[in-house]
Amino acid sequence: MLSLPTAMRLLALLCLTLVACGTPVSPGDGGLDLNDVSFLLPLPPAGHEARLLSLADGASHGVLLPKPLYDALPLVVDGADVTTLSSIIRVISVRVDPCFPGSTPPAPPTCVKHVRLVAQPVLAGGEDAGFRTTTEDATIHLFYDLSDADFDDVHRALWRLKDSVGAATDHQPLDVHPVMQREGVDGPYFSAVRSLVLDHCGAQNLVRVAYMSVAQQGANWRFGAFDVVDGALVAAAIPRIDGATVQGFQEFGNTAFRSGQLLPSVSGDDLDVLLSESDLRLTDTRTLDKALTSALQIEHPDRSSPKTIDCASCHVASRARHNAEHRRMVDTSSWPDAFSADPRFDLRRVDAVGDDPRALRSFGYLGPLSALSRRTINESAVIASTLSRTRP
Repeated sequence: MLSLPTAMRLLALLCLTLVACGTPVSPGDGGLDLNDVSFLLPLPPAGHEARLLSLADGASHGVLLPKPLYDALPLVVDGADVTTLSSIIRVISVRVDPCFPGSTPPAPPTCVKHVRLVAQPVLAGGEDAGFRTTTEDATIHLFYDLSDADFDDVHRALWRLKDSVGAATDHQPLDVHPVMQREGVDGPYFSAVRSLVLDHCGAQNLVRVAYMSVAQQGANWRFGAFDVVDGALVAAAIPRIDGATVQGFQEFGNTAFRSGQLLPSVSGDDLDVLLSESDLRLTDTRTLDKALTSALQIEHPDRSSPKTIDCASCHVASRARHNAEHRRMVDTSSWPDAFSADPRFDLRRVDAVGDDPRALRSFGYLGPLSALSRRTINESAVIASTLSRTRP
């Protein structure tokens, strides 16, 4: 029997074939790459943060996040002034997905076409940041459902963007977008991505809001999510932790000695072994292998989904696994649960933060440095492959 995520991806291919009615693309014609479906926007020069989209920006679908919904969210930066914080939160990444999970197991899998935005507080940094634009380590995730017609329009827009830059995004690892990094936020590529967002996202089709808040001077984080129901936020249960709606993670270590903990951890899952340097050094090979397998499954789009994995585990798995493999001299690249994709994709994780255990970002920034998760890279490969099969 097919796993839930695998069945969903097959359903996505069928939907694209039946609905898009586009022109098939042969393998020799190339296709969309990682940075053609997932966009990490460059941070603008200090003093020009307002060039990025704010939560109050909008167009025909309404503002990206209505103020009453923002006000109903937990404060994402401990001790911050509510009004000041809301004024500096900016969209820093955009993702397109033809098959985000729309049902929760054990219900039959469904696919939802959507655009996902990640927003962080963006501000001019001080001397410690080299006076560069920097970010606060907190996020708001916004999920927008798209109709078949709207998604076809987005799909066409992705191909237009691809045609406009040719091979500039080919075989590039996912990171700050290579074209927007060169052109900046005043360039035509950024303008086109901005238009794609405003033309298809807003209060009218906003269906989910997730958050990660930060406290204790960047040592304690909380995760949660809300469904948007009749214009209000309804707390969603976090998978694998007995219906709880909030999960935490704390990290008092550093790159040389991790000291992290999931709060609560997941019963029966050994991922916690990878979060503590002392546990990592002392654990037996069998337990280590189970912990590494858990991380690989979290990173694999066909082994798990946002409906089956708890928030904190998803955010910490990549760096924890990579650190553990280095410390214990293990190579999991050929393990059954290791993700693989079309060789034309460069699946390396090259984000600037490396294995900093306090970098919980999946597709954004820690301070001025890019921070990505392996799962985001892998999902982007699946999506790019799927959307490359046709041109609507």
